[in-house]
Amino acid sequence: MDVIKDGEIPAASNDHAGYFDWWPAKANKETVDYTFTQPAKVSECGLYWFDDTGQGGVRVPDSWRLLYKDGDVWKPVETLDDYRVDRNKFNTVKFTPVTTTALRLEVQAQSNFSMGLQKWTVR
Repeated sequence: MDVIKDGEIPAASNDHAGYFDWWPAKANKETVDYTFTQPAKVSECGLYWFDDTGQGGVRVPDSWRLLYKDGDVWKPVETLDDYRVDRNKFNTVKFTPVTTTALRLEVQAQSNFSMGLQKWTVR
């Protein structure tokens, strides 16, 4: 999972240089956690989706959302932007700042496809 946090910028959504995917699971809902070593104040995330259209069965997700850990409970962030699923770029969402020890990405795949993630940035 470190590959999605390494700071490298993909050339495109179908860049095979470094990514994470849920293949071969299809049409599923999955989660990925981004854990901090100490509480961090965060207000923005960028997701660069992996999509190998024309080569395989991984596509951008149907939908996604972010949650933050508040004690032992996961709560949705209060977004200031829409959750986008565009190819070949970071899909950035800004939200009301939270101080947390972890973020959770909850992702829903498209029907008949798996999904993947190139990079996840947090600010």
